[in-house]
Amino acid sequence: MSSPINSFIQLFQIDSSYGTVIHRNFKPLYADDSYAQFFGYDNGQAILEMGDLLTLIAPHERDAAWQAYRDIMSGKEKPGIQTYRNIDNTGNELFVLTIDHIVAWQGEPAMQITILDLSNQFNALNQLNESELRYRELVDGSIQGLLVHSNFKPLFCNLAYANMLGFNSEKELLAIDSILPLIAEQYHPQAHEDNAALLSGAKASIKTDALTQRVDGQPLWLSLISRPIEWNGEKAVQVTAIDVTEQYQLREKLEYRANHDSLTGLINRRTATEIAKQALPRHQADKQPLCCVLIDLDNFKSINDHYGHQTGDEVLQHFAATCQRVLRNSDYISRWGGEEFLLLLPGTTIEQAQMITERLRRHIGESAIRVEGAPLHYTASMGIAALTPEDKGLHNLLYRADKALYAAKQQGKDQVLVAG
Repeated sequence: MSSPINSFIQLFQIDSSYGTVIHRNFKPLYADDSYAQFFGYDNGQAILEMGDLLTLIAPHERDAAWQAYRDIMSGKEKPGIQTYRNIDNTGNELFVLTIDHIVAWQGEPAMQITILDLSNQFNALNQLNESELRYRELVDGSIQGLLVHSNFKPLFCNLAYANMLGFNSEKELLAIDSILPLIAEQYHPQAHEDNAALLSGAKASIKTDALTQRVDGQPLWLSLISRPIEWNGEKAVQVTAIDVTEQYQLREKLEYRANHDSLTGLINRRTATEIAKQALPRHQADKQPLCCVLIDLDNFKSINDHYGHQTGDEVLQHFAATCQRVLRNSDYISRWGGEEFLLLLPGTTIEQAQMITERLRRHIGESAIRVEGAPLHYTASMGIAALTPEDKGLHNLLYRADKALYAAKQQGKDQVLVAG
């Protein structure tokens, strides 16, 4: 006879579509069209205009949603999987599963929520005359992949879990000695710690996300809920899993867009400022050198006026590509604004900074972009300033670097000068 859990798994066919929203204190910051359409709206902009996502949550569940948000944002609880009753724009109730993550949005933490509409599945389960609480436990505990292991030796899994990891059958996965090689190595210490806490009874359940690897080598992010159980009279751990790889990829894309200049692909001014704020006091405390370089492309307005802004954009992209090719991996080049760029050189003396920037200047002067079949050369002027114990922040460095850049411009351009 099939167990209740297996019957549930067979019945619970999950729709692969999902919607994503990012909010802070339930004020929407981003919503995709799929999320909006779950609730009967045309597009994500309609969600942003609402101002308060709590109106989409059933009134009797809003306090619980607030508490879950506060616990996760404060670090008291880890992000994971929740289930809620939501309300669409016609007043109909939806039963949804949510997968939450903390992301950076404009430099501040925010909550990213991905939802799956489980209304049809939940209604079908309710037809079996079981209580809503029981099915919430089943939804939270048994959706998607299911694994039972003893100190990482697999004892049982369902086909969904085996397929997630690239196995053709449950039998193939159960034939391996340990699931640890499928977990990214940096997560092994936490996996051992969590396993010990569950088996000792120190924790009743643990929610976490982990980077794993399919048997074909492809990376896979899983959202996991682990619980201690008895298996054939022995202590074991039951793990339920949902594939959240797409959500992580979306988060990475959003973070990239927030931290990089869209035209050149270089880090933007805000990100460079944050890097500098962390690096400067650390280098001062450790008495390590650091240099700041302001770079300005010469006669850039003339390029725009003569050849057009599209050519100007190509020059900026060419400069960015040259920097990424010539500079060291430890250097930070950012688009500071317009045709001006900021280069941070951690652990670099003023003499080393001169060699690095002179090499960059030569590469720029010796290369060119093609405009209507003809080469277009351009140059850059640079001003260098070195960090001193007296500097109180980036503005001191920038002031000196800007003075050196101005002098380089005044003295004929296409040169590097050091602040006096």
